Amino acid sequence: MKCEWEGQPLNRASWQARNSVKSTHPTYLCKEFAWRSAVILTSLVIGGVPYLYGQAQAPSTAQTARLNEADTAKDASVPDTGSVKSAPQKIVDPAVPADVTRELESMKARIEELESQLKSRSAADPKSSGASVPEKTPEAAAVAAATPPSLTPVQDVSPPQSSAASPAPTVDTQTPFAYADWTWLNGTARNKDTVWDSKFFTPEIRFDTNFVSSFNHPQDDTIGGSSEIFRSNEVQVEQISFGGDFHWQNVRGRVLTMNGMFGVTTPRNDASPGRGQWDLRGAYKYVSEAYGGYHWNVNHGLNLDAGIFVSYIGLFSYYNFDNWAYQPSYVSSNTPWFFNGVRIQWFPTNKLKIEPWIINGWQSYGRFGHKPGLGGQILYRPKPWLSFVFNNYGMGEDTLGAGNGSLGRSRIHTDDSIEVKYYDNPQKTLDKMAFSFTGDLGCEYGGGVACFGDKKDASGNFTARKQAFLGWMAYNRWWFKKDLYGLTIGGGQMNNPGRYLVLVPPINGADAISGTPYFTANPGDPFKAWDTSITFDYMPKQYITFRWEYGYRHANVPYFSGRGGITPGVNTSPSTVPSPGAGALVGDTSFVPGPFLSATPGLTCVAGSTGFCPDLRKDEGTLRLAIMVKF
Repeated sequence: MKCEWEGQPLNRASWQARNSVKSTHPTYLCKEFAWRSAVILTSLVIGGVPYLYGQAQAPSTAQTARLNEADTAKDASVPDTGSVKSAPQKIVDPAVPADVTRELESMKARIEELESQLKSRSAADPKSSGASVPEKTPEAAAVAAATPPSLTPVQDVSPPQSSAASPAPTVDTQTPFAYADWTWLNGTARNKDTVWDSKFFTPEIRFDTNFVSSFNHPQDDTIGGSSEIFRSNEVQVEQISFGGDFHWQNVRGRVLTMNGMFGVTTPRNDASPGRGQWDLRGAYKYVSEAYGGYHWNVNHGLNLDAGIFVSYIGLFSYYNFDNWAYQPSYVSSNTPWFFNGVRIQWFPTNKLKIEPWIINGWQSYGRFGHKPGLGGQILYRPKPWLSFVFNNYGMGEDTLGAGNGSLGRSRIHTDDSIEVKYYDNPQKTLDKMAFSFTGDLGCEYGGGVACFGDKKDASGNFTARKQAFLGWMAYNRWWFKKDLYGLTIGGGQMNNPGRYLVLVPPINGADAISGTPYFTANPGDPFKAWDTSITFDYMPKQYITFRWEYGYRHANVPYFSGRGGITPGVNTSPSTVPSPGAGALVGDTSFVPGPFLSATPGLTCVAGSTGFCPDLRKDEGTLRLAIMVKF
């Protein structure tokens, strides 16, 4: 007889729990039998000690009479179950104390009662019918050994084990998307637990350190055209962030600092500080997220936030720890990492989010022209293995021009992704598989550019050049050994005539404000590129990732840093970033007519006596190693 309470060993908690159910529960009967067995064994030990020393006395006539009366009363209380067993005989052994004999008789009667009840329950329970009788448990064997032969039951029937399953954990169907585990998604942190939390504040801490080696071996150790890798053959701290979420009485706020390489590389891609006064880059460069807002209990939630918040365009997260790969493909690398403005988050159901944006512009601290940017996201996760996200942006004037900064160009962009977890078997060595696919389409119009092809006047002169973006990326990921290891293979492609989304290489300290004649971004300038990568992750804890990655990138024009580097006068005074003078020509550098598919289309850079030409290549292979931590 296996005595357990709902599948748990007997302890104080389970002993108390069993008192809350009817005494006819089979597990309850099992416990009562074990309890009575313990009482009998204890009585034998205590009552038998005097007898062992020859001090026991035979029961008197009065004691025998009382014992028989008690046995008769006990037998009368046992219901007639129709058992074929003969009525038990009253045994009075002078060698056994009276109280022990009485308890043995009482126990025997109770055993018969339990057997009858268990038989009737087994007959009523189809799961128990036909089940073999288990062997005696140690408790039953001990009782049988201590019982005189005349009191031994004819048959030992043990109650069947309880087949009741533990109740399933409660699923949160109110909090948006809380009905499933989404840590498998690309662009989502994989932490399942928070290290520390309170009613007022939930902290967040991130560290990201990398070592990157470019196979082009630039002599200035400078990597260009990337959103994640910036220096070659050096250990660099990519991200150092502290902050978290504040929440109290529906008032909410979030702040996350940004130090390390990200603190200077992200702002240099924003040209909006070039219009007007005040140092917007200095004001925001060490902040990646900072907003405050309010939550209303409407449907499944309604939030209003204002400040700087991360962009969702491009699927990959701003933070490398959250992603399947370290250096994302162009569709993600060349689209915004942050927005500055106001957002509304409405959750009509726990599987759907609708989020409008009113923002300054396309990854911009300020406005470039006279129009703000408008956009929004629709996020739909109908199943635990499926996620759709649709991002759209429009109206914003996002090209820095002369005069008051406005060229009268407006930008539109759509970014759409699907992520599917098509295999999930935690007990296998290969425990999960998932893929993501992202497609982007956009263009600019007005101010000398058009979305659909070049436009000419009657004389054949260009009145507008095509300024568009077309790109996609796809990744597949495998998880092994209960998510201890991860393997990702993927890549993508982009076509961006006009180069308005191509990251400006930091040639001689060039940034988005200065631009550079060594790599122009004029209407009609060609740029087509593709890349691929393979990533291996070792994840011993949910708070840390060790990453190894190889990536190869190609462009149809010279774009990546070559052996000669992209810094004039290596090991001399560095360029200043940001600076309107950065990226200007060095010495008497000149350009002569050359190939169309060049860094400066139709021209070739020629260095004079003091001039300089950067070493740009069409191909780049890199090895990337990183240790990433998130609490």
